[in-house]
Amino acid sequence: MTRTHRSILFSGIVIASIWTGAATTAAAQQAPAVKSSVIAKPDSGIAGDSVTIADVQKAADQLAIAVREAVRKVTEDPAVRVAALKVAKNAVTAAQVVITQQAETLQAVLDALAREIAQATDRQQGKTKNH
Repeated sequence: MTRTHRSILFSGIVIASIWTGAATTAAAQQAPAVKSSVIAKPDSGIAGDSVTIADVQKAADQLAIAVREAVRKVTEDPAVRVAALKVAKNAVTAAQVVITQQAETLQAVLDALAREIAQATDRQQGKTKNH
């Protein structure tokens, strides 16, 4: 997976988490204070540490729904839109930094190789003059 795809995926996950966090906060603020003695039951759907393809598909579907809702929320809510644009701007900035660093590294490698080629050429020419 390329860095661009990772950045896009990461941005989508961040936007989805922003939306989920905002929705959770809003729901908590709107919900009446209820005292409950409900004890959480462990999920018996997954035995041990094993994960089935159905579990992965369910998680992927939930992520797709969350991303879709996040995109919808971004288009409707100006505050979320601003937050999403900041995340996207930071992702682009990070990508630019990585590209710049890679360009500098590539240039340094090319310079080192050019020096080695020049030295090898000089040595080769010195050997042919001596013989």
